[in-house]
Amino acid sequence: MELPSFTKEQITKVIVSNAPPSQLFEILSQYESDACLMSAGSGSPETGAGDPEMLCLYYSGFFFAHLLTKQMSKFPIILQVIPEARALTQRIPVTLKHHDPSLQNCLNLLRAIWQNEHGQVYRILRGLPWPDTLKHLVKRYESFFQDQTLIAVSTSYEAIRPAVAAGYLGLDTQAAEKDNQTIIQKFTDCGWTWNPETRLLYPSPITVPPTNSQPPSGIRETMAMLGNR
Repeated sequence: MELPSFTKEQITKVIVSNAPPSQLFEILSQYESDACLMSAGSGSPETGAGDPEMLCLYYSGFFFAHLLTKQMSKFPIILQVIPEARALTQRIPVTLKHHDPSLQNCLNLLRAIWQNEHGQVYRILRGLPWPDTLKHLVKRYESFFQDQTLIAVSTSYEAIRPAVAAGYLGLDTQAAEKDNQTIIQKFTDCGWTWNPETRLLYPSPITVPPTNSQPPSGIRETMAMLGNR
């Protein structure tokens, strides 16, 4: 099947869709040569040649597609992105990534993930301005990041303070420090155990087959509740 033309309308349609991460990545990867030609000044008016707004939208969407499809390490507890997303940022034209706010956000996000700064990851995803076209994809990645973090924490800690666990998941750490029962229940609903005497949570390991890029439906439902901050 012939791929639709590389246009702003087509890229927008792909990015705002609910396509599975692997499909999203596959479609956008096929347009990278077109993006390279366009950034070099090639193309035609019909394809939006030299349109920096379109190119920034494309590269931002492709960046999130990398994050959504690439596996993260389970140990140590703090997750690390494997190199493909970093490699993409090296291929983005310098004039774009140094001046476009969305691409700057992407670079800051990658840096925060790479440096294991969970709090900063959530601040970037939730607090920085993102174009309306990208907001759906940003939210998808936030849920994915929470899923992967929950799995990693569950398999790496024998016991953990509520405030620390809340920090990993982007929840209210001050409320968790006071043993807020709403937050405690969010974790016990995941199968964890709460001991009010020791004031510690005892995680129950959550395992996902390596080939499965999405956690089981039960975990997704639990993370949906965690997202209701």
